[in-house]
Amino acid sequence: MNLSKQETSFHRRLLHARLFPALLTAVLIPLAAASAQLPRGETADEIVTLPRDQWQASGVRIESVQRQPFTKTLQLTGKISLNQDRVAHIYSMVEGTVDDVSISLGQTVKTDDLLAIIHSREVGAAKLQLYQARLKLELANTQNELQSKIAKNTSELLQALSSNMDITEIEKQFRDRPMGGYRERAISSYAAYLKSAADVLRLEAVSQSGAVSGKTLLAATSTRNADQATFQSRIEQIQHELQTSTLMTSQAVREAEATALVAATSLRILNVDAKEINEIDPAKQGETLSHYAIRAPFDGTVLSKDVVLREQVRPDVMLLSIADLSTVWVTANIYEEHLPLLDSFKDQTVTLRNDALPNQTFTAKVFYTGEIMDEATRTISMRAIADNTDHHLKPGMFVTIELPTSQQQAAILIPSSAVQEHEGKKFVFVLQGEDQFLRRDVQVGPANDKSVVIRQGLRDGERIITGGGFILKSQLLAELMGEE
Repeated sequence: MNLSKQETSFHRRLLHARLFPALLTAVLIPLAAASAQLPRGETADEIVTLPRDQWQASGVRIESVQRQPFTKTLQLTGKISLNQDRVAHIYSMVEGTVDDVSISLGQTVKTDDLLAIIHSREVGAAKLQLYQARLKLELANTQNELQSKIAKNTSELLQALSSNMDITEIEKQFRDRPMGGYRERAISSYAAYLKSAADVLRLEAVSQSGAVSGKTLLAATSTRNADQATFQSRIEQIQHELQTSTLMTSQAVREAEATALVAATSLRILNVDAKEINEIDPAKQGETLSHYAIRAPFDGTVLSKDVVLREQVRPDVMLLSIADLSTVWVTANIYEEHLPLLDSFKDQTVTLRNDALPNQTFTAKVFYTGEIMDEATRTISMRAIADNTDHHLKPGMFVTIELPTSQQQAAILIPSSAVQEHEGKKFVFVLQGEDQFLRRDVQVGPANDKSVVIRQGLRDGERIITGGGFILKSQLLAELMGEE
């Protein structure tokens, strides 16, 4: 059905009358009457009067203008990626043949779990070399210990001989103590000296009676002196030999230790487990001595697996990759217009959302804001780390990042409900006196979901309407409604 312009206008007025009876009778009519009495310098289009007894029914709220910090949430599109600090690309450090594969793709592994076993001739040879080095070290230690005992016992024997201890007592004390060939050499020399010394004493006793010629006594004395010198020389020679022998055996121990250490280090460089190195035994292990175990470096999930049984492997071919998914990185690009805020993002906690998980929110901490701008996209990369214990965040997933931003200086901040708009102009109602409200145009700045910054048009301490402003706006638009 086609309606004339007059009929359409009539229906519109009828509709307004039905929807806003309280407005027309209780508010607009008194406002129209009160608008005739205006302060000097103001027009009816600028000031509206609303009696105080009607404020509550109209939902009018009054607040004072104050300067406050302004915070706005910046939304960016980000992407979930692997935590690159917790990703391991695993290679075999030796050539060989795959003897066993203990894991499958997607499996969760723990630190030191066995992943695969490689049959390696290089590892087998290195273990045998270490085993032989340890045998030599054991022999060198045994020889050194024996030489130390011999040196100790011989030194004590030489001290006893030098103190002229009785030969019978010496034999008794040192009978069962090992000394090698040093015992015979020292005691025989000592015995010869004792005999020649006894001969001199015997001849001296009878030389006074003339029974023994002076020549015989002189010969005996010379023999005694020679035997004494021989004994002293023998002691010094034995002491020197003891020092030399002890030094050589201790040096042999150090050389054997160095050889064993080098062999063990070679296996450690190949990342052979310490327990395997300590338990090398060719007789018990047989062919398994050549087994090279590849183990998990940390808790994680197997992301790729390129190893099968009996396959030949080399150090330059990746076998597995493992990632710890308990944490993930969130990457986003910061546009050039947001560069002034870049420094404030560092160490910030941000909120993450994903459309596939509408009832869940996640948090991440920013740890990196790049220093180089991408010339193609005119953006700077930002990274944050998020906890992912439940593995809900999947690498490759897109998320919405909510970054709180704030101005360095406080600004005039009012509720968004206080701002009215008509014909492209934004304005607020400022309380004048008891019940009059001045329409004042304002220049607005950035806004968030609750508040808006006023760049121009308001001063600190002014009282404005923050609720029920549509009542006053309706009065200003009364003439327009009448025209319709």
